[in-house]
Amino acid sequence: TTTESENQPKENVEIPQEQNKSIPSIVTPDLDENLVSITMAIEKTLEAIDDLSSIEKLDTTTSQFRLFITRFGFSTSPTVDSSTTHIIVNENSSLVCSLTGKIIQGIACHLFIVSNRWLNDCLALEIIVDERPYEIRGYTSLGADHGGMRRSRLIPSYLLEKYSIYLRCSPNDCARLQTIEQVQELVELCGAKLVRNFSEIKTIDNERQMVLVLGINGFSGGDNKPKALLDACQQFNVRCVNIYWLLISIAKFDVQPLENYDINQI
Repeated sequence: TTTESENQPKENVEIPQEQNKSIPSIVTPDLDENLVSITMAIEKTLEAIDDLSSIEKLDTTTSQFRLFITRFGFSTSPTVDSSTTHIIVNENSSLVCSLTGKIIQGIACHLFIVSNRWLNDCLALEIIVDERPYEIRGYTSLGADHGGMRRSRLIPSYLLEKYSIYLRCSPNDCARLQTIEQVQELVELCGAKLVRNFSEIKTIDNERQMVLVLGINGFSGGDNKPKALLDACQQFNVRCVNIYWLLISIAKFDVQPLENYDINQI
C-alpha cells in the first residue's frame, strides 16, 4: 500500500487517551451474550475518495471467513446500518487503506474499522482479540496516520453540532458512492441540523454556522452561479462549500477549514 504521509500537513488535534490502559491484548467476551447480534460490514477492493464509484464486498464464500462467522457467531451485512459494529478492510501491514463511502458511514456511526488481520488472529488464537491494535489509522489519499477512526470512537461530542447544513446536489453529483439520502443521514449522524428548504436560513439558530454544501461539480448548469442564491448566502452569512468539506471532515473526524473548500475558491 502506498501512503502520502510525507505530503500531509500535521494535524493539531488532541485525541483522548483510552481510559483503561491495562486492558490485555487478548479479551475473552461471553460469546453467546455479546457476539450473537454483532454485524460486520466487509470491504475488499477500496477506491480512493476521488474515485468513489465502486466497492467490492469481501467474498463470504471463502472458507476462512465462513469459519470466522461460524466460530464466533457474527453476522454480516452488505451495508452499514444500526446493527453494524465493525467494518473489516483488506490491507497489508500498514493499517492504511483507501477511502470509501462505507468507511465514511462507519466513522459517522463511531464503529470499529479494522484490518482483516484481526479476523485471522482471532481464528489463530481461537479467541476474540482486542480490536485496537488492528484499527485503521489513515488513508492512502488523506494521510497515513490521522487517527480519524479512533477519534470518532473516543470523542463524545457530535462532530458537526455547531453547523446547519443545506445540501444542494443532484443524485449524480452528491459523491459517486453516496445517494442524497445517505449524505443526509451522514449530516444528521454527525449532529448537524439538516436544512431541507433554503428559505429556512432566515430562522436558523444563530449559534450554528449555516453551510450550503454543493455537489462534486459545484453549481450545476455551467459556470454561471445563481446570483440570487449567492446574494442570500452573503446576506445571511452562509458559507458555500464543495461536498468534499463534509466528507473529508467526517473521514478525519476533524472539521476542516471552510475556506479550503469555498466554492468561490474552487
